Amino acid sequence: MGTDFDSIKESNCPESGQKMTLVSHRFRPPKKTDDKKWEVVRYLVNHGFLYQHIYQKVIENSNGTKSYENYVDYPENIKDSIDFVNKFKSQVIK
Repeated sequence: MGTDFDSIKESNCPESGQKMTLVSHRFRPPKKTDDKKWEVVRYLVNHGFLYQHIYQKVIENSNGTKSYENYVDYPENIKDSIDFVNKFKSQVIK
């Protein structure tokens, strides 16, 4: 279940003509005029955070499987975004 990021198709924005990035259905875009929040979105997406679930704790079990605990909210300002990227960089989509 979920998004199959291996079969992503490239597409262009119908308004601007620029290349679009497929993000999770959890993404809620800011208002078009909210430049600061769009800066946060660009920063996170450019660092591999496509609004997928990010977990506070990832536990590697003895049998090699992983367990995940506690979803983390995505940041809403650039300062918190920088901290978020550094803290959760192991969970980026590559």
